[in-house]
Amino acid sequence: MIRGNLKVKQGTKAQQMKDYTTLIFEEIDQRIKDLSNSEGSDAQIEGLERIRKNVQLYFEHSRKSPRAAKNVLRVMLGKDPVHPKAATDSLFPVEKIEKAEKTAQTKQKRKRIFTPADAALNRALASLKDDNEDEIAHCLLLTSTEILMLTVLSSQGVPVFDAKNWSSLVSNELAIIEDDFRIYFFAMVGIMEAAADVWLKIAEKKLQSKVEIFNNSGDMSDTAKNKLTNEIAVLEKDRDAKQLTKEDAVTYSSDPLMFAKRAIMLLEALKKQMGPVDLQYVGEKKIRALNKSENGLGTKVIHWMSKEMQRWAEPFGILDSAGNIQSKTSITPAKDHSQSHDAAIMTKRDCRTVFIQIAQQTRLRSIFLKNDQTRMRTDLVPKVLKQSSFLSTAWEDRPSWWNNVRGESNSSCQDDVDLLAAILDYGYGGFDSMLDGDYSFVSN
Repeated sequence: MIRGNLKVKQGTKAQQMKDYTTLIFEEIDQRIKDLSNSEGSDAQIEGLERIRKNVQLYFEHSRKSPRAAKNVLRVMLGKDPVHPKAATDSLFPVEKIEKAEKTAQTKQKRKRIFTPADAALNRALASLKDDNEDEIAHCLLLTSTEILMLTVLSSQGVPVFDAKNWSSLVSNELAIIEDDFRIYFFAMVGIMEAAADVWLKIAEKKLQSKVEIFNNSGDMSDTAKNKLTNEIAVLEKDRDAKQLTKEDAVTYSSDPLMFAKRAIMLLEALKKQMGPVDLQYVGEKKIRALNKSENGLGTKVIHWMSKEMQRWAEPFGILDSAGNIQSKTSITPAKDHSQSHDAAIMTKRDCRTVFIQIAQQTRLRSIFLKNDQTRMRTDLVPKVLKQSSFLSTAWEDRPSWWNNVRGESNSSCQDDVDLLAAILDYGYGGFDSMLDGDYSFVSN
């Protein structure tokens, strides 16, 4: 079975890899059990336990470092390991060093981290429409479903368009996982559906709590009861909205293409609402100013994202007669949606903030898809670190060990590359999960 795993192709789906490895584990565990029952030698049992540990090491690194992981199996089978092309790459995967658990006296409650897009979307949810037309005249009105869609998109970005295989990025029927950093619309729908379920459960729990208080409010004053009644009415609306979001997510789950089209049209609505992007790179002073604009991202990435959306819109058939992407949201002047009078409000600034973060993630993913990690580490990232625009920024809490190898200052940028890769792997909503990954900065 180990020899069979060595022949597994890199594009094999993660679940299949897990199934193959589980079979090996079951066989090893059964042999250990048989040896224990028959009073087998300790050396035999220890040998099987070492094999199990090595297979576990292979499985943990098979996705991120397939060559190094398979070298473990090659050596186990008496074969020579395949040497890496770059001298700086390791021959075998590095085992993760477990960190000691903090004691109860020193453990502190972890603060939740919000990205600019998270903050913007939270503001939108907190400022529900109350029919004050003067205040919302220049705002974008969105449903809770659309807010959740943007939450998922701002964490992961949009799948990078592939002219030859774009349909496989939408439907899960023929999709083959070919690259570490490629994402899929159908997988994003799954994330959205899971999040919608959590949203609904939280809304139901809040409502139930208030109803229980009301049911036991015999000695409560009329004023307090009226206040509680109003709070329950608001929570009922919120529960109904979250229920509709859950239903929408289930619908998208059965039709990922519909989700993909709505996502691109929703992004176009954000882009229109946020206003124009200056692309006139004329003069050194103007270039410096533009490169620092858009939350430090610069306007070129925004322009690239606009073209990327256009590439998706063409096969989706969502271009108008003039060749522009159709802009569509659920709240219309007809006010025929159930949330028309309780919509989330996105200001121009918040639309821009969310669009910028989605553009950043999508562009970063496209760069990692086009370049291997060796080039990222030895060429692209070092060039970025030397740019004046980057040198002008400061990481106040940067650890002394960051990017240092064996204590040598400025000897590597592996931590930077791995952090970028981790953000693509887990999204902006998965910083805690990064600590379970195979990244250079984890052991520190």
